[in-house]
Amino acid sequence: MLKFIKSAAVAALLSAAVVAPGYSQTVDTSAVVAACAPVDAIEADCLAAIDAFVAALAGLPAADADAALGVLAGDLAAASLEEGSNSAVIAAGLTAVAGEVTDPEQAAQIIQIAAAVEADTDIPVFAVDGGTPASPN
Repeated sequence: MLKFIKSAAVAALLSAAVVAPGYSQTVDTSAVVAACAPVDAIEADCLAAIDAFVAALAGLPAADADAALGVLAGDLAAASLEEGSNSAVIAAGLTAVAGEVTDPEQAAQIIQIAAAVEADTDIPVFAVDGGTPASPN
């Protein structure tokens, strides 16, 4: 149940806060996730994969680059929920992603997620702007 709640938090983050409206490019984050998530992941390799991902965003408008980085952050956060993932390396990767984001609010949210991943605590959904609150029923 806790993993489901964490997964829901990641989904909420992606839909409500990090992905810019109108961003329509497909973002392939698989190389970064593969470099950062496994239990035997090496931080330097993870950061190099993030650098390559960021380099591929060169020339995009800031909002589109931030949206792609948001997708990457969400995918890394989701990977942290998998058994055998390397929380420390994923958290370092999330911190690096936050450093590349131009929107300070989005960067702060990614930093909060990085801290939660590193501490193996719930991902902070309070930081996510929500739509209509859920019914108490």
